[in-house]
Amino acid sequence: MEIQTRYYTDEVHDDFAGTHIDTKPLPKNFKYHSRNPLVAIRRFIVYRLVATPVVFFYMKLIRRVKYVNKKCFKGYKKQGCFIYGNHTAFVCDAFNPTVLAFPRAAKTMVSEDSTSIKGLRWLLMDVGALPVPSGIHLMPAFGAEIERAISHKEWIAIYPEAHIWPYYTGVRSFPAVSFRYPARLGAPVFSYTMTYKKRKLFKSPKITVYVDGPFFSDKSLPLKQAQQKLRDEVYAAMKARADEHSDYEYKYRYVYRPEEPEKEHEGEDTN
Repeated sequence: MEIQTRYYTDEVHDDFAGTHIDTKPLPKNFKYHSRNPLVAIRRFIVYRLVATPVVFFYMKLIRRVKYVNKKCFKGYKKQGCFIYGNHTAFVCDAFNPTVLAFPRAAKTMVSEDSTSIKGLRWLLMDVGALPVPSGIHLMPAFGAEIERAISHKEWIAIYPEAHIWPYYTGVRSFPAVSFRYPARLGAPVFSYTMTYKKRKLFKSPKITVYVDGPFFSDKSLPLKQAQQKLRDEVYAAMKARADEHSDYEYKYRYVYRPEEPEKEHEGEDTN
């Protein structure tokens, strides 16, 4: 199988999703949570009776994903938690939170790209999408929904790398901004790292997800320092797992190529 080389200059902002979606900001009257009982019933049916069985069938029987160290969740499935993962797949990244949080419901932070697909916003919301608003007008409602979900013992999945790099075997640097919520709420934090190994008989990689945690906010520190400490602990756990267990390049090879400095125009009159 031919490996395609992908060059990047900024591991924080470069995006290789290739979806080319015409992103549309959420409307100012967007509601993260509905009090309508009919909507609640519909979401229960879609998430629990339709999506969850499909997710387990796909992840366990089709992709045969193996989960390691899920025992660290013991004692925490009766409360709301945050789970952070590396962003290296489309379908698996969408499905992992449901598997890891089960039997709790999982919400996954997504960009407005995901909710810009015409006619699919309601379905994505039903299966747990939690769109991050680009405008400040919805940030209070976004924060309130996070608090509501955690207080109702739901789990929130976050991909701090933000952008998908398909089948990337490392863990990219990411900012501490998304750790503000568990640092402020004091909820437990877990990490999960999807890794890729070569199979003996198939070209597609063997996928293993390693779980680590729990990590807790240090209440003796100011909020920003506490969220930075959480970020550093989660990053260290994820990077250690990737460095040890993820080594099979499939489809893509990611190569760092620094930006070339702009050349001065020769002979240009600067007077």
